[in-house]
Amino acid sequence: MFVATAASGAPGAEPVRPQPPTSDEVQRATERFLDSLPAERGADADAAGGSGGTGEEGDGSLFPENRVVAFYGAPQMGATIVGRKSISGAKRRLRKQTRPYNGEGREAIPGFDLVAVIATADRGGDGKYRTRQSNAVIEQYLNAAEAIGGRLILDIQPARSTFIKEVRALDRWLARPNVDIALDPEWNVGRKGVPGRTVGSVSAKTLNRVSGYMDHLCKQENLPQKTLVIHQFRDGSVRKRGKVAQRDKVDVTLNFDGIGGAAAKEAGYQRLTRDDLFAGFSLFYRLDNGLMSPSKVMRLDPSPNYVLYQ
Repeated sequence: MFVATAASGAPGAEPVRPQPPTSDEVQRATERFLDSLPAERGADADAAGGSGGTGEEGDGSLFPENRVVAFYGAPQMGATIVGRKSISGAKRRLRKQTRPYNGEGREAIPGFDLVAVIATADRGGDGKYRTRQSNAVIEQYLNAAEAIGGRLILDIQPARSTFIKEVRALDRWLARPNVDIALDPEWNVGRKGVPGRTVGSVSAKTLNRVSGYMDHLCKQENLPQKTLVIHQFRDGSVRKRGKVAQRDKVDVTLNFDGIGGAAAKEAGYQRLTRDDLFAGFSLFYRLDNGLMSPSKVMRLDPSPNYVLYQ
């Protein structure tokens, strides 16, 4: 996710490239987080906040009947809302943030957009410049999502790996009815790229391969509808976007990640949204120039199916 002085992706807008952590920094942060968990357990015993997020086996629909409102990040990423909050604190804040999005005949479902594959500044053990989130961390956020009747979206920053390999590595979680996938092309840097230096992108062919894989899994396992969220902040984030396919069992969603003022964000959103795909919109608590209210977000055209807070 990049910062631009105008609508992200506008010609001449110079992005500020975020610097990824090292693999050792991710490991140390993971250990600190897991060590903190005993104090978290039982501190905030939540009743389930509704049935819309967990879903049932079969043909349960997701969009457009519902709207997902998610918090982005990871406990190892202190600049994100997930990284700034304890699990109990994040659940309370997320439920409060989700409430205003109920309306327009849609139920608002809370979600955690957890970065499950973190791009790193160093090669790591296998030379892929990425670290996979531990199963223990994923389980904590899945439990948190379920405690508030929500969804878990596993976000992938593949670096020198590939999206399809990383999605397959998450199969055990994707087989759950309330677990989705998000792809971050910015960190898809190819075989010779370096996260933080190389601005990544993704082709429609790759996206269709991932959505096809998810669609087959849903049909094979009789799972309800899932979403595949694709982050984009500029025109080049998704190559040949006109060829991105929608799926029977997977709601393919283009999420606009531009940072700035409301007018610039709205212009970028309208430019990068497609009528035949679902739409998402990101907001940044600390980086946007005036945080847009839920009512203003819902008045966007089209009204977003997926709203992401960082």
